[in-house]
Amino acid sequence: MTGRLITLGIALVLTLCAPFLLRPKASVTARNADLTLSVITPHNETIRHEFARAFAKHIKITRNQTVHIDWRTPGSGTADLERYLQSEYRANFEHYWRNTLHREWNNSEIAANFDNRRLVLPENEKDDKQKHLAKRAFLQSSVGCGVDVFFGGGDYPFKRFSNMGYLVDSGVFERHPEWFSCDIIPARFSGEIYYDSERRWVGASLSSFGICYNPLVLQRLGIDSPPTQWSHLGKPAYFRNIALADPTKSGSVTKALEMLIQQEIRQATHRTGDQRDALSAGWENGLKLIRKIGANARYFTDSATKIPFDVAQGNAAAGMCIDFYGRTYNEITKTPDGGSRVHYLTPKGGSSVSVDPIAMLRGAPHPKIAQAFIDFVISRAGQKIWAFRPQTPGGPEKKALRRLPIRKDLYSAGNIPHSSDPDVRPFDDNTGFEYVAQWTGGHFNPLRFIVRVMCIDTHEELQQAWQALIKAQFPPKALATFNRIEQRICYMECDRTGEIGRILGSKNSLAHAKLAKDLAAGFRQQYTEVCRLAEAGY
Repeated sequence: MTGRLITLGIALVLTLCAPFLLRPKASVTARNADLTLSVITPHNETIRHEFARAFAKHIKITRNQTVHIDWRTPGSGTADLERYLQSEYRANFEHYWRNTLHREWNNSEIAANFDNRRLVLPENEKDDKQKHLAKRAFLQSSVGCGVDVFFGGGDYPFKRFSNMGYLVDSGVFERHPEWFSCDIIPARFSGEIYYDSERRWVGASLSSFGICYNPLVLQRLGIDSPPTQWSHLGKPAYFRNIALADPTKSGSVTKALEMLIQQEIRQATHRTGDQRDALSAGWENGLKLIRKIGANARYFTDSATKIPFDVAQGNAAAGMCIDFYGRTYNEITKTPDGGSRVHYLTPKGGSSVSVDPIAMLRGAPHPKIAQAFIDFVISRAGQKIWAFRPQTPGGPEKKALRRLPIRKDLYSAGNIPHSSDPDVRPFDDNTGFEYVAQWTGGHFNPLRFIVRVMCIDTHEELQQAWQALIKAQFPPKALATFNRIEQRICYMECDRTGEIGRILGSKNSLAHAKLAKDLAAGFRQQYTEVCRLAEAGY
């Protein structure tokens, strides 16, 4: 009897305690974590989840500590993220200037030059003027923006922010010198830089740019062959069936447009043999093609991720996108028979293989854990998360990220069976494309601006002109008028000494607005003239 009572007592205790014994462990939050890391990124929720999970596991194993990642995702694209960082650094430097250095913030030169990437400091501090004092003070300070790590968004903002002083050496090169060699992470490939010469940023994954398309929509439109070149997206058959993003909001779409122009410049070089003429001709031919693609666009969304989504939904036939967006939607829309509603390809000779970097921000509040995160992302363990299929050893937990690792040693025979894209070997493929930064690297912002005033602000008039041309079967005078590239947007005017380059390089918002208004008015007038000529049959 006594034994039975003891057994019943134990059973009762277990019943009462079971909810407490079996309940899941409390999730790690900013309040209860041993460590906190803040990361600003345009990466999607899937990427954020997989790296947060894997890094937390890594820290628990190596340090027996918990870590909470505070993800910062301001706005809808990389451009919004850039504006956020600039605003925070400016406000915090002003506070530092006034309250730590006890200097007057009464000169526009201070705000304009403390992060001026083009300002060269004199070797002797005695030769400093007011603008030099501001920049030197910023570079010698630990002024921050309240964030530890900048993760993703393409290489352009990293190059720009490193020269503005926002990014600092995280020490990853000193801690892991063996990673930075031709056999693991090369300094350059396909003309692209894979890490900063002053060690302020390093590529975390690879990116190329191409075309996603829906074969069912192509069939519905009567288009027999898929688009395999950038020029195909400018064909009249795609009128109002191309998905595009606003390049002033999306760095990846701007990079895709830059790839298109680089291809046009290379083709012009082969035709003319003269570099100066090829730059001007390639730039103009590229803008002509971009205008046709813009005329075919259904819209210009704020988010580049919407492009493959709308293609998958059948709302657009094709679009320009970064490679992993296309591959991700190819995965999501796969059918039982092995087909898919979204296909992706990189135009042959139409894109380099660039990097999506990671870096530590100046004044990082938690520098030690920031360094550990950067090390993890670049390590073999971190790189497997980009490339492997879910539930494979070292792979992601829920979804394949379908991104290409930067490390060459991840493309080994032993890793291929676990890879989401075993046939994609970027270091082995020769697309015939070599990126030349001197051609268009300094024209990145002018390109964004021109596309905005030429295609987005004037989209209604542009489409009316293109529709009139299609209906009239492209009469020669009307077509020539449509293809005309005004002198104000030519290659030389977009250089830093030209009108567009000079105004965009300044911080004069009124001058920016006036230039945009004037150019847009000129384009509207041009498109109205095209309609008149096309309707008259000229």
